[in-house]
Amino acid sequence: MAPPLWTFPPNWSNSFKETLEWLTDVLQSPSGAEQRRALRLAPRRSFSFEVLVHQADRTRFDLWAHVLGAQPLALPIWTDAQYLGTPVAAGSSSIVASTAGYDFGAGGLAALASDELDSWELVDVDQVTAGGLALATPTSHSWPKGSRLLPVRKALLQSLPEPVRLTDELARASVSFELIEPSSWPVQLPATLYRGKPVLESRPDESNDLTLGYERLTQRLDNQVGIPRITDTSGYGFVLQQHAWAIWGREEHTAFRSLLYGLRGRQASIWVPTHAADLVAAGQVQGQTLQVQPCGYADLITTGKARMGRQDLRIELVTGEALHRRITAAAAGGTLET
Repeated sequence: MAPPLWTFPPNWSNSFKETLEWLTDVLQSPSGAEQRRALRLAPRRSFSFEVLVHQADRTRFDLWAHVLGAQPLALPIWTDAQYLGTPVAAGSSSIVASTAGYDFGAGGLAALASDELDSWELVDVDQVTAGGLALATPTSHSWPKGSRLLPVRKALLQSLPEPVRLTDELARASVSFELIEPSSWPVQLPATLYRGKPVLESRPDESNDLTLGYERLTQRLDNQVGIPRITDTSGYGFVLQQHAWAIWGREEHTAFRSLLYGLRGRQASIWVPTHAADLVAAGQVQGQTLQVQPCGYADLITTGKARMGRQDLRIELVTGEALHRRITAAAAGGTLET
């Protein structure tokens, strides 16, 4: 028997948050070498949003929380809603719809709803095809063109809501759900490879400031009497770089989710360019030699350990082409560095 269907839509004037949570076992040695192991086959998935309920819906929401607050429920995936382009007659065993990039799954659930969201029907999905859904049981009602179709997942409330009563007929509440079924998704890492690893070529969204941090593996020995002794066990500097995305449209949303599933949390590794003007080409570029404006690279990056994280380049040409190369030696001379 299908769980009760959650029919209270999000208040889209506030944020709607989806969280994917992987679990990675990271074993790190004092030298900086790491072994990473994914502990979950699929990420835990949760949703948080605000609902605004009015009149009879406010009473129904109160009864839901009181009676069904701890029970599994059928949660529509609101961000994957679409409008029907083809009517669905009562007794239909299939629905014509877009499925690429939507969270439909064979053996799962889907929901049909009127445009005003005042009538609903929960259906069992037998198969998912490129052109729509094949249903395990026929529909009970007819749904005209323009009705809504949403994927549905089984979920639990993470905590009972605490509604804020704005008036005697209007209330606001924040709700959080955790899915209680696996959420699989196609894996797709960037196609560009450098030294056997994918390269994240998409530029970050810089509408807000991006942070850059540095980390070293140090051990501090302090007997509280003499001068403390600090040992840098790895000799490497580790860079912590923030990367932000601004995603628009189904295609970008699908690609971003496939990237996250490909990374499997912290298990997989990729190259991440700084996307900053770190080295500025000057003079001529000939063969395997590149001259750049002075920046201290040749003076500071002198050993193999110092070069770690600062020896690989992404060279972006005015044509849009990008080259990835490794620096093998650097020298300062005259007004340029080579």
